[in-house]
Amino acid sequence: MSAGLRGIADGTVEYVRGLREDDRPVKVRLRDSWDARTAGVAMALVASLWFSVHGHWAITGSEARWAGCLLAGAGFDVASVDYWGSVLFRDGNISLTIDMLMIASLVVGSFVAAYASGDFRVRKPKLNRVPNYAVGGLLMGVGSRLAAGCNIANLFSGVALLSVHSFLAGAGIVLGVYVMTHYMYREVGCAI
Repeated sequence: MSAGLRGIADGTVEYVRGLREDDRPVKVRLRDSWDARTAGVAMALVASLWFSVHGHWAITGSEARWAGCLLAGAGFDVASVDYWGSVLFRDGNISLTIDMLMIASLVVGSFVAAYASGDFRVRKPKLNRVPNYAVGGLLMGVGSRLAAGCNIANLFSGVALLSVHSFLAGAGIVLGVYVMTHYMYREVGCAI
């Protein structure tokens, strides 16, 4: 374990030193220099900070709050819908919350990082893949409700809290990714 932590620390120091000494344009540096170890450490630090400030880290509930706020702004009575009225907005307060701002920050930050690295582009999906996207999205939504949260809530927060359902959900996520990767790439001879 200490060898692994030492490798992360050494890699992060080397990455930061390389960034300081690099004289290429920022766009080129961002495109070529993302380091997974540093990103992992940064995610752990942000998750720890979030946990100490707000509590558990979750995505799907915040996304549902965004949908409820936007629909309420458009004149829809979200309080009459069971999920919004009795769970998300049970206190009657339909307003922005800190976890909603975190979701917006994730979207904006992802866009800025992709744009700055030159990786951002709008793509038209292949029509034969649209059913995969639609069914996959629906299954993820159903799964997030059955597993009492999304993969972020279960793996970042739930496992840290030693929640049994989060360990079970994590095992299901790993198994599902393994099976679907094997299924999706069977035509190209995926070796898993």
